[in-house]
Amino acid sequence: MEDFEVTPELLKTIEILEGLEILLEQAPTPAISEILQEAWLHVTHTFPEDFQEATCDDAGAEGLRRYLRVKAAFSDPGTTTLSWDDLQDYYRHRLPIELDDTDEAE
Repeated sequence: MEDFEVTPELLKTIEILEGLEILLEQAPTPAISEILQEAWLHVTHTFPEDFQEATCDDAGAEGLRRYLRVKAAFSDPGTTTLSWDDLQDYYRHRLPIELDDTDEAE
């Protein structure tokens, strides 16, 4: 697991990202959705580089929070518990996506 510092700013930025994700789901037009998606991308680029690399496969707010829970559990297993669902989801996003038949033909 990558070694970066979890700061209040990082946690607040994840909250902002989550807010943008909620707004994206409610966007009334494709133009507004595009603007919100661009803002979402800009926000994700403010994370520390090592955090971006560690979460590139699951970069949504939920995935970022899951990564922090998994990281905390591996860093201090005696005091931090981890749900089986979080661990499964974390590893599911870390595994390579299987190619379907059309991808193999290329």
